[in-house]
Formats: sequence, structure tokens, C-alpha cells
Amino acid sequence: MKAIVTAAVLVVGILSSSGASAGGDAAAGEAVFNKVCKMCHGTGMMGAPKLGDMKSWGPRVEQGEMTLTQHAIEGYKKMPPRGTCKSCSDEDIANAVAYMLSKLK
Repeated sequence: MKAIVTAAVLVVGILSSSGASAGGDAAAGEAVFNKVCKMCHGTGMMGAPKLGDMKSWGPRVEQGEMTLTQHAIEGYKKMPPRGTCKSCSDEDIANAVAYMLSKLK
């Protein structure tokens, strides 16, 4: 599975350098956020950065959207892989990450 994610990240990087869009679709990500991510990212549960809170997202944003998406897919620190959404595709997760990033103030 890790090899598949790594390959996907490489493809996204190639698309990004060729001018194609590498980010998720923020509008499509809102539904995923509300279904899966809101419990933690809406409240800050378990140290999750809250939606719209630039102070808590700042250091994470510096890592870039691709890295944040990879962390969301694979899991990172206290965050479980895919935020526990077994039915979410990589695209769903990328869209949710794009949505959260679009809400930063």
C-alpha cells in the first residue's frame, strides 16, 4: 500500500511540475470533511488543527498540500489513516485536505 501511495505522490508531483493541478477539489471536499473530518478538525480533538485556525495549521501548511494529503492518507502521529474512513478514496482525502486549507484565515 505504501508503494501505491508513494507512486501516487510522484505522479501528483509530475503533474504539478507540468502545470496540471495537483491539489484536491475544495468544493467536493466539504462533504468529506463534514462526514469524516469534522469530529476532530471541527473541535481540535486529540490535538487536531481546527478548521480555519491558521495558528494551529501554520507549521503544517509549510509542509505543502501534497505532504498533508499523504499524512491524511497514511496516518500521522495521532491521526489514523484516512481519518478512519475506510471507504474514502485518495481523491476524497485530497479533496478534504484542500477544503480545510481553503478555510484558513
